[in-house]
Amino acid sequence: MAGSRLMAMPTLQDVSISLRNLRRAWPEQWPGLPLVFDRAWAQLGLPTPRKGTSAHSLLAFGRLVAEQVEQDGIRRHAQGLEPAYHNRLHIADTLVCMTYLLKTSALLDVPGARKPGVAAMALAIMTGHDFLHPGGSNAQPGEFEARAVQDLQPWMTEAGLTMADRQTLEDCIMATDPARVKGCHLQVRTQAFDLMQPNCLTVLVQEADILASTLPQTSLGLTQSLATEWAPKQPEAANQLMLPQNRLLFLEHAALFSSPAATALGVDTVKLRQTKRIERELSKRD
Repeated sequence: MAGSRLMAMPTLQDVSISLRNLRRAWPEQWPGLPLVFDRAWAQLGLPTPRKGTSAHSLLAFGRLVAEQVEQDGIRRHAQGLEPAYHNRLHIADTLVCMTYLLKTSALLDVPGARKPGVAAMALAIMTGHDFLHPGGSNAQPGEFEARAVQDLQPWMTEAGLTMADRQTLEDCIMATDPARVKGCHLQVRTQAFDLMQPNCLTVLVQEADILASTLPQTSLGLTQSLATEWAPKQPEAANQLMLPQNRLLFLEHAALFSSPAATALGVDTVKLRQTKRIERELSKRD
């Protein structure tokens, strides 16, 4: 069953439907992040990694982190303190988006896409990239990313990750800092895309992190959530987020996609459609 799903090329409509299903469950009927993680792995149709392999340790790590994020989210939600954007739903969004990017990459025969170790690493990174996020935005570059990396150390040790895997995981999480995105995309555009290369995996992680915010079906709700999260400490910045000019800046300078999977899914076409519409709206105001 899982293998047959790999036969048909995914579409952005498939991604949107999966994201919509998450929102139907959130938060009252939430199935829990560990289940989302398990389903993401199952969707890839890859063989179960043998015990003692890097892929096995990475899946164990991802599952451990998913459980920690879920328990932390439940606790903070009960206190009214779970961030409006950087919450369990965001992590689930990124797992879904990464799953579709990996499935598409596999169908395109992107090197590394069918390797269990690569896929397990990708899902583990998404699960931990905003680990125990306090809400808000970085006061200095890499602030919250470095904090996540530090807080994940005990779970890396418990799962028995190799030093090489720890380094890849840490580097990819640090690269989800918005200030790092453009440089990473510029770097991979001059080489063949290979997910066994850390810089290409980094770009796929960055794409999975912002794909839901790029799609028109989910972008408004996510922008509103981020504005709500920023409002207590950055009210002016929160208000700016909702302006069409800010959406245009996001689409043109932050929502960057360079992977073959993103190209095959047609993400840039969806971006262009949105930018043209916003530009028309803004020109009518002038």
